[in-house]
Amino acid sequence: MQRQIDRLRTEVVHAEQLTSALEALLCRDEVDPFSGVFKALEPIFGFSHAVVLVELGDVDCHLECVASQPAELIDSRWCAGRFFQKVLDGRAAVTFSNENLVEWLDVDLGTISKSQPALYLPMRVRDRRGLMMLLRPVGDAGFDRDHVALARKFALLASHAFAARDANQSVAESQRLLSLANKLQESQQALAHRANHDQLTELPNRTCMQELVEAAIKNRGDNGMIALAFVDLDNFKQVNDLYSHAVGDALLKSVAGRLRASIRKCDHVGRISGDEFLILFDTFDDVSDLQPIAARIESQMKRPFLVEGIEVVSSASMGIALYPEHGSDYEALRRNADIAMYRAKSAAKGTTAYFDDVMGMVAAARLEIEQQLRVAVRERQFRCVFQPKIDIRTMRVTGFEALARWTDCDGRVRNPSEFIEIAGELGLINDIATIIVADAIASFPALDNAFGSQTRISINVSARQASSPTFMTEFADRLAASGQSQRIILEVTEDAIVAAGPFQSLVLPQLRRMGTKVSIDDFGTGYSSLSALADITADEIKVDRSFILSIQDRPRSQSILKAIESLGNTLGMSVVAEGVETEDELNYLLDQTSIQTVQGYLFSRPLFVNELVKLAGTFLTSRGKVA
Repeated sequence: MQRQIDRLRTEVVHAEQLTSALEALLCRDEVDPFSGVFKALEPIFGFSHAVVLVELGDVDCHLECVASQPAELIDSRWCAGRFFQKVLDGRAAVTFSNENLVEWLDVDLGTISKSQPALYLPMRVRDRRGLMMLLRPVGDAGFDRDHVALARKFALLASHAFAARDANQSVAESQRLLSLANKLQESQQALAHRANHDQLTELPNRTCMQELVEAAIKNRGDNGMIALAFVDLDNFKQVNDLYSHAVGDALLKSVAGRLRASIRKCDHVGRISGDEFLILFDTFDDVSDLQPIAARIESQMKRPFLVEGIEVVSSASMGIALYPEHGSDYEALRRNADIAMYRAKSAAKGTTAYFDDVMGMVAAARLEIEQQLRVAVRERQFRCVFQPKIDIRTMRVTGFEALARWTDCDGRVRNPSEFIEIAGELGLINDIATIIVADAIASFPALDNAFGSQTRISINVSARQASSPTFMTEFADRLAASGQSQRIILEVTEDAIVAAGPFQSLVLPQLRRMGTKVSIDDFGTGYSSLSALADITADEIKVDRSFILSIQDRPRSQSILKAIESLGNTLGMSVVAEGVETEDELNYLLDQTSIQTVQGYLFSRPLFVNELVKLAGTFLTSRGKVA
């Protein structure tokens, strides 16, 4: 969308330059109006020389130069060879060099060179055929298709330029020029509107709002205040999903109308993308003057909208930044208003928040960690730690859960709580998963040497990743290529399995063929849909820590655990107890259940592989414990 807007604004500039060229033609006091045309064309095409040739009508088919920049080429004669004939017949052409054209052989070139890139355009000068050459300096880039298209627009103007050299220019021709000038003016105005306004709502667009804000800052001087509000509709995606995009578009139009009606005449509202709007409050004496306007907007956005015969109840969250307190330019004000809007949305949708220093510090810290995280992914600063899974009947290690850690450039180890959510928002979570899988697989030799080759490694996959066929297919292919897929257990939360249809229909069969097992992680904390297990061929159920905590003293948790254990046995799924941290919890599991596998801090915290292998013998002792 922004690229389209930029292109439209470029067309506006070209239309303005076209109008300037026409004005030069209409200037009766100009001895050589064509010089004004060249002046208007030069910024667009970036040429150093321009030559216009017309047919002489002689037997030898020569062309005469009737206009030139520089003027020294005027009256020079050129041979009309095959290339020029094609141009005269109506074909535009470009060349990167003219060395091989016979047309250039017998011409006294003066300051121009055969090595200059050229654009050739057919044109008529009164009743004679001709062509226009635009030449760029030697070594410069040549002309492209856009230049050819623009040159065609200017051909008519060039033709009129030569007609204007006639002192007895007819009234009819003057009228034609005036008519063309009017059409160009109308076209320029239409293009300017399209380039500066959102096509759906007719509000100023992002680029136009930036210019309005910058102009307000420039004109403000030392008096009064300026504010920029960032407005975001709440739950707009649900409107599109529930009703249709047509209803969503109609809602945006209605929102635009209400925003316009809620602000003062001196203020401006624009739509910058999707369901996001900006409001420029220009100007006011004190924040207290702004508050009633913001309250009116907030109230108006909460009123139901009647759209396409449907009553849509919506609201809008708004963040406001003040100039110069919260930013000295457009970008700073927009960014800080955006930050305040997210603060409002997180506190209570449909409310307004004003930017403050605390938000600024939080935003700065967030930006810093985002930048560090991107570097961390690029430099592969993520490693696995492993928490052992223990068979409590034999006190032997049966496997490990691989967990991600970020070891930054300072050697600090960061837990997932510090980066996983942000990584997901930045779209980096899949890259991190790829690094972790590679590190886990690379750890097999060291783990095998210390614990034997019968152990497996469990790797977690998020709900979003599990629901992405593309990611999961690439993930499975990577496991298969490692040659260790049969020793991997994929841990997926129960809500991901229940909700992710593609996982069950597309991914699960591939994992089965590879020998990769599937574990339902944190069981009992998601959908808690026991009936869903009947449709899932999982191999393992991991009971969440919340059910194991002090289970010896909690009869209800004991009953739930027995039910899960019974269901797992019936469906052929092993049951793993997570988060075992005390001897009492372990004793209950040993004495009151048939559960074999547990993991938790009672035995070991998650360790890097080099730390883990050093303590391998500890796990062989009865209830051995690694602090």
